[in-house]
Amino acid sequence: MGEIHVESTVRIDRAPEEVLAVLHDIAGQHEWWPGQYRSEPLDHDDDGRVARALIGNDVKIAKDDFEVVYTHDDNPDGALGYRWAIAEPSTLQRSQTGSWQVRPDGAGSEVTLRLMVDSTLPLPGFLLKKALQDTVNGATEGLRERCEG
Repeated sequence: MGEIHVESTVRIDRAPEEVLAVLHDIAGQHEWWPGQYRSEPLDHDDDGRVARALIGNDVKIAKDDFEVVYTHDDNPDGALGYRWAIAEPSTLQRSQTGSWQVRPDGAGSEVTLRLMVDSTLPLPGFLLKKALQDTVNGATEGLRERCEG
């Protein structure tokens, strides 16, 4: 099928530091990310941030468990956040990369989630893209609801 790229941006009425605190709580991610049933930290970096985690997703058309490796650094364009990639191919993915980017926006934040997946599922590309777009839209909306409480 090849790589599928999707993204979603949302404005959150909280300071970037507050949004980042929620994003860095990988262990609690499954509580607000629709379809995610597991987010289990496996290792931390020297600054105490999650470096590796086991993630489980059920996105209506498929269920998959995989290990994620995180890179915590500022993005080249000055946004705050982090990036990730799966450690090795999983049952349903040859590869996956993603990023959360948080930028100040007045008294709040503009938050963008980008996701790329190369899936092994034998489905038409438009169905896979819709499932992934629904996933990132749900994640950004879930993050907004979690942050704004």
